[in-house]
This record gives sequence, structure tokens and C-alpha cells, in this order.
Amino acid sequence: MNTQSANQITHWCSSCNSHFPLHQVRHCIPVSTSPHGEEEVLQCPTCGSYHIEELQEVADAQ
Repeated sequence: MNTQSANQITHWCSSCNSHFPLHQVRHCIPVSTSPHGEEEVLQCPTCGSYHIEELQEVADAQ
């Protein structure tokens, strides 16, 4: 099992080329059509973009 540190960089904004841990890009917004009344979205805290990509671990990284 892979445990992640709270400050580990896990997400990248393709708009401003910034990197963040998940807790800085994850936001919940109210959505009346959602069964839970809200939905999780990923938004860049630097530029406000929704173009957030999760970083993947590469086995043969150098």
C-alpha cells in the first residue's frame, strides 16, 4: 500500500505549470443535482484554472 504525505506534490496545473499537494487544489462546491449536495473539483490556487492533472509515479524515473 502506498501512503502519501499531506505535503507531497501530487498534482500539476497545466495552465500555469505549478505543482501542488492535493489539499491545495481540492475544493467542494454546492451542486443541487448531486446526491450529496456537493461535488469535488480540482482548481489551481495560483491561477484559478480547472486544468489540474494528477501526477503519476514512474517506476524507472531517474
